[in-house]
Amino acid sequence: MSSSNPYLNARQEWLERYGSYIAARDRWRLIAVCCLLITALAVAGNVIQSLQFKVVPYLVEVDKLGEVRSARRADAMGTVPDHVVQSALARYVVSWRTVTPDRGMQKRMISEVSAFSTAAATGLLREWYAANNPYDRGKDKMVEVEINSLPRPVGDSSWRIEWLETTRNHSGVAMEKTKYEATMIVANIPPNSDQQIMTNPTGTHVTSLSFGKLLGQETP
Repeated sequence: MSSSNPYLNARQEWLERYGSYIAARDRWRLIAVCCLLITALAVAGNVIQSLQFKVVPYLVEVDKLGEVRSARRADAMGTVPDHVVQSALARYVVSWRTVTPDRGMQKRMISEVSAFSTAAATGLLREWYAANNPYDRGKDKMVEVEINSLPRPVGDSSWRIEWLETTRNHSGVAMEKTKYEATMIVANIPPNSDQQIMTNPTGTHVTSLSFGKLLGQETP
């Protein structure tokens, strides 16, 4: 319906001719802005993801011939098998208590013990090393460690292990043999870095320990 006002008539005619083009233009502008926002978010997400270095460790079980029996992600394996914990604790004690004149080997064993220790065990071992410096002891003696039997569980997360220490002079002559025992509390903390995978791939950590001589079982 036409109006008597020529300006209104001109405006209505202009809208009828070009209004659909303007509406389409506005829709495409909105679509273009949305596409730009989505692209910006995707690029930002990729950048953030690339900056977050995450290691996903795997535990591979092999048989005596070296054939792979199973492979599982360490962070999804649940409870660590008992034989894995037993092996880790036996290795822990040997590295902890061995004394050798080879300073390079001694340093590697101390580093290994540190990699398997956390919480209260770290402080206790720091005090023990301060009072029993293996580098000083290695100047005139050696200590060999022999695990008597596999560590055995004594609780939900506690393990008991016994071992024999043989102290020798640098000529190889045995000077003393002493049996020890220790009770350790163990926690599984999956590794999350290359260094942890190299030093403690199973994530078995000693959080607390107590140890001492086996009374009445010392042998000369």
